[in-house]
Amino acid sequence: MDSFVKDKLTEWQLSDLVDNFADEAIDEESFLLLNESTIASLIPKIGLRLKFQKHYQEYIHSTAVVTTPHEAAMGAIVEEPVSHNPQNPIVLQVVPVFDIRQIMSTTEGKAILNSLDSTGLLTMKERRCLVRILVSYLMDKFGETPTSDTKTALASSLVETFPCLKDASVSGCDTWYAKGRLHRPATGFIEERLRNIRKRIRSAQPRVQREEGSMPCPVFLPASPICPERAKQMLEWLKNNSRPTNQVKKYMQATAIHWAEWVKANSSKAIQEVLDEFPRLLCPGMIAQDFQTVYADAAPKLFERWNHDFAEKVLCLARREGKLKCDTKSLPQDAKGYKALRLLPSLLPPQAFKIGKKMVRPTISEALKAFIDLQPVGINMVEYLKEVVKSRPEPYILVLGDEEAVSQAFVVLAGKALVESSLLHAVDVCFKCFYVFDVNFPRSCASIWEFLQCAIYELGTKAPTPSMAFVMATLVAEKV
Repeated sequence: MDSFVKDKLTEWQLSDLVDNFADEAIDEESFLLLNESTIASLIPKIGLRLKFQKHYQEYIHSTAVVTTPHEAAMGAIVEEPVSHNPQNPIVLQVVPVFDIRQIMSTTEGKAILNSLDSTGLLTMKERRCLVRILVSYLMDKFGETPTSDTKTALASSLVETFPCLKDASVSGCDTWYAKGRLHRPATGFIEERLRNIRKRIRSAQPRVQREEGSMPCPVFLPASPICPERAKQMLEWLKNNSRPTNQVKKYMQATAIHWAEWVKANSSKAIQEVLDEFPRLLCPGMIAQDFQTVYADAAPKLFERWNHDFAEKVLCLARREGKLKCDTKSLPQDAKGYKALRLLPSLLPPQAFKIGKKMVRPTISEALKAFIDLQPVGINMVEYLKEVVKSRPEPYILVLGDEEAVSQAFVVLAGKALVESSLLHAVDVCFKCFYVFDVNFPRSCASIWEFLQCAIYELGTKAPTPSMAFVMATLVAEKV
């Protein structure tokens, strides 16, 4: 390190950084080539880094020709020099630095700042208001098509100002904005708001958020422990025998990989056709056992996490959102878990989708019915199942009882009701049916099953939607 760098750091009252720069051999030439990532590596502590960036930005702008004077006037940090020729002025690509507290200085914004400062949490209404204010500012300064770097800078500034808003992504701000990758569009609350505004401006068709069926994550099958010939013999025996129970269980476990391969190879077949080929799947415990064969780590997670980690937090979030009015403190844990499950559709509203050219927008009550169909005790089950066998081909949960208590819980599968010992067991088996039979989540309640897949079973391979990521981050931050 030469005297130029040391003198600059001393002048900026950042002498504590001299050793860092000396260790990395930063001289005058390399000092002028610093970008955001190298600055972050040199100065891990955020407070010192922000002070350095302020002084560094002022120094660079005093000696360089900036490509975008409009953005430079906004207050910008150097991202990367575009020209390294010492004979010419340094031309810089700049990214704005956003003062989030200043942007949120409106009346609505101040209320949101107070909420973040006091609780570290946002309601969904506050989150929508926050995005509206940020995007309004963004469009006012940069037009309706700001660059991806500008949007990234806004999202990064937001989570740096309020770390409680960070998500589980590498950047910590994908919930708010994530660049498009591998031919996929950008995502996040900021991008969605911009996209919707642009479409309204151009009077385009309403946005469709999900046009294809929502699938469980891909199944990667392990090697089978038995040869194909032996598996064929066992499957033939299972087709014609339902006893002894221990033998059925043993053969089902041994042939799980073989018939799972058959299901994947015949994915166009309806659930009833699969059951005709493998009837013992309807025996108690067989669906859970087969799921366990492929996903051993995920299999017990609903029982380990829902009542212990999630139910109370979901109730707290629903109460803050105005979705829950009654007191639940005195309720037993199972009753809390039941209420929390029924509240999920209001916290994870269903997405619009298309059937042909028709736009379908499920209501929250329709999403709840598609997830858990609540019927009174004493319903004529024979008539009920006869009615739903054609209208509801996907697996779903049937509860006999009321909004406060569960009398009986079933998984309805191809017009057959599988009795489960509790509602949580019914939810668990129903979720596993989507994997075992390799079928889509029902579109009306896909957001709920995707939440359970990602947050509870930790099986999702695609990134959660911004709304789901926001709920997940809020639940993690929720203190009960």
